[in-house]
Amino acid sequence: MSVRFKILQNKITGSKSFGKWYGKSVSLGDVDTKTLAEEISHSTTVTRSDVAAVLIELFRVMREHLQASQTVILDEIGSFRLAVKSTPADKKENFTANNIKSFRVIYRPVTKFVANGIITAKGHRSGTYVKALTDGVTAEPFDKSKKTTAETTKP
Repeated sequence: MSVRFKILQNKITGSKSFGKWYGKSVSLGDVDTKTLAEEISHSTTVTRSDVAAVLIELFRVMREHLQASQTVILDEIGSFRLAVKSTPADKKENFTANNIKSFRVIYRPVTKFVANGIITAKGHRSGTYVKALTDGVTAEPFDKSKKTTAETTKP
């Protein structure tokens, strides 16, 4: 499978990369819980409704743990934690919960070390870290004339 991308020009005046071209990923559609549950049920002995119930419950318990300031680690997927955006205060004593303006979820994918067979001068293995969910992914230019639904990705 390939991630689709389109090529855009930076038109933000004053930017260091103004006028330069860059790639931006393109989504070919959404996949909802029902579809995921259906696909998982076909490769396991669990029914679609059972899978959907587990996924919905996973969302509920993840939310509870995130709101309790815990990091949720899903093996082979990654970790999730909450971060805050706040307005500054002049003094530490003046900073309160009212300065917290919004929350966001930070996702850190699982990474694995892939050694390249080189040993450094200090005797350490050399290599790179690869994100498990993106291992083996390729990129392909987005072609508007091709189908853009999930039908093109099903075997």
